Amino acid sequence: MSARSYYDVLEVEETASDSEIKRAYRRLAMLYHPDKNPDGADLFKEISHAYDTLSDPDRRAAYDQFGMGGDPSGGFGGFDGFGMDDGFFGEHMFGGHGPPPPPPRAEAHPLPVTLADLFHGKRVRVRLVRSVVCKRCNGAGGKRSVLRECLACGGKGTRIAARQVAPGLFSQARVQCTACRGSGKVVPESDRCRKCTGAGTVDEKAAVEIDIKPGMSDGQRITLYGQGDQPPGQAPQDLVFVLRQEAHSGFQRNGDNLSVHAKIDLAEALCGFSRVLLTHIDGRQIVVSHQSGVLRPGDVLRVSGEGMPQEKRPKARGDLFVVLDILFPDSSWRPDPALRALLPRTAQDAAPAHQGSPATEVVGRRISPETYEKEVPKRPQHAHGGAEDGFGRDPRFHQGAQPACEQQ
Repeated sequence: MSARSYYDVLEVEETASDSEIKRAYRRLAMLYHPDKNPDGADLFKEISHAYDTLSDPDRRAAYDQFGMGGDPSGGFGGFDGFGMDDGFFGEHMFGGHGPPPPPPRAEAHPLPVTLADLFHGKRVRVRLVRSVVCKRCNGAGGKRSVLRECLACGGKGTRIAARQVAPGLFSQARVQCTACRGSGKVVPESDRCRKCTGAGTVDEKAAVEIDIKPGMSDGQRITLYGQGDQPPGQAPQDLVFVLRQEAHSGFQRNGDNLSVHAKIDLAEALCGFSRVLLTHIDGRQIVVSHQSGVLRPGDVLRVSGEGMPQEKRPKARGDLFVVLDILFPDSSWRPDPALRALLPRTAQDAAPAHQGSPATEVVGRRISPETYEKEVPKRPQHAHGGAEDGFGRDPRFHQGAQPACEQQ
């Protein structure tokens, strides 16, 4: 096998979609198929092997993570060089032509949704292009009378794929040959169907409806059975849509619960409130009441039954958690002196008169955090947590301190 990556073999980017990989394979297979290009047999095998891996989500994910060693159809390049299709692991292990290939895989596509879609539920109509059996040749790719044996699989329609599961230990599986699509036969170029150019399938525009139920979650899969691509001689593949929730500007979801930040002023934090505190995802104005004590910045109010609906129990809901941000008066506000008498006793009221050493009275002038960061830049810290002095030294070790005598 070539040292090139499978993506380089198929001439696609690593982020290529399933349809892009399929189109690249079809284009290269037509260029290097042994019937058209006898010198391209080895390259055709390499292209087929790359497509076997990248067209399967699980094998592609393993290949992306581990490379050749993680490719379920890999091992030593699929053991193609050892003739496994005809050796002990081919005929004797599986018997005859072996078990039939696995059923066609499902095609997975991401489906962007909003948090509101998952809250209310939604029916989405998606337009797509899928492969269907060519009606002109009934999926054969051309005249059946001129079909030839597939060189890639030796006419068996399947190939042996192997992967290393542990040092010195390999597992084998029989997979469908991508060159002949499991039929074991190929059509010479001169006799290929003009409508499908020998592929056996043609692209067809279609539209499907996806039912997003209230309470569904990010990453959940919705399967439309039998509405995907239809390989010749097989049942249509399933079509799978994976929900991908977009970030919401206000609410965050955690399972069946929701959280949101809300602002209250200082008077409400001290004296309580009962007012419209927020607008819910469904547009309702939520009146929240709190009269049971002082609230601090970051305190959380729990509102039962106002979270996300539960998918299997639409009438049941999780909880809503409201994280409070307290708005303090701006610097121009001057409190009434009588307010102090109403507030709890302060440290100033409880502090004793100055005694002993003299006290210096100063005035503090408020500055912004940005000004502080600019005028007092942070200094690097030692591993022991001490800051350096102006000479790059830790002042704790350069103060000329004398050792203390231990008391007897």
